[in-house]
Amino acid sequence: MRLPALAALGIAAYAAFLVATLPARVAAPQIESLSKGGIAIDDADGTVWHGSARAVVATPGGRLALDRVEWRFKPSRLVAGKLAYDVAATAPGVHARLEAARSPSRWEFGAIDARASAEALVAAVPWISAWRPEGAVAITSPALATDGNDLHGEARVEWRGAAVGLSEVKPLGTYRADLRAGGPGAAIALSTVDGPLRLSGKGTLTLPARLEFSGEARAEGPNAAALEPLLNLLGPRRPDGARALRWISR
Repeated sequence: MRLPALAALGIAAYAAFLVATLPARVAAPQIESLSKGGIAIDDADGTVWHGSARAVVATPGGRLALDRVEWRFKPSRLVAGKLAYDVAATAPGVHARLEAARSPSRWEFGAIDARASAEALVAAVPWISAWRPEGAVAITSPALATDGNDLHGEARVEWRGAAVGLSEVKPLGTYRADLRAGGPGAAIALSTVDGPLRLSGKGTLTLPARLEFSGEARAEGPNAAALEPLLNLLGPRRPDGARALRWISR
């Protein structure tokens, strides 16, 4: 190998070493700036290659505080022109793992596996606090990508052993919402896996946080009568006895 090529290789290796050993606390302001207010970082420790911190993440409903976020750099993704990390995040009642990558034009998230208690999500979605939700929520996705305007990919949200403080019937059931996105809006389909409270419907989520949803709620089985007060809160009665659901967020 000629001397100029060896020199270039050495410079590239040294640059990679500098990036890998850059303290996390030095990179934190750049990450916050790149997120455009979506992430606030505190107590950063380690390096850009492998480190941890506390963070506050902006969600469509509010801000979610994470006690520990740990990241590990994935150099193999550089071949595709992406800065990618394996990320694990924890907070009281919240555990999540995913791959987060940044390309020149968008954010990409893969292998998402997040688990949380319904109570823990109240901080991120404060409007549900009056319902005092209970149960376990799971969010999974093979891949999601966004440039801030469009969203692409698929995701599934399951609320297992769902219950609310406004009803004595517990659990109400297990519910599933499937999201399919391919532009500025994502289609959402809600279905009931099991339980006496039957929910179903379809809607559209438009970035950053506009939701339009319509569907129905009905009660089945021996607890049907006990669910009447909750059904009255969910929506008006239709001629067939079901309650019409109509939600629009602005």
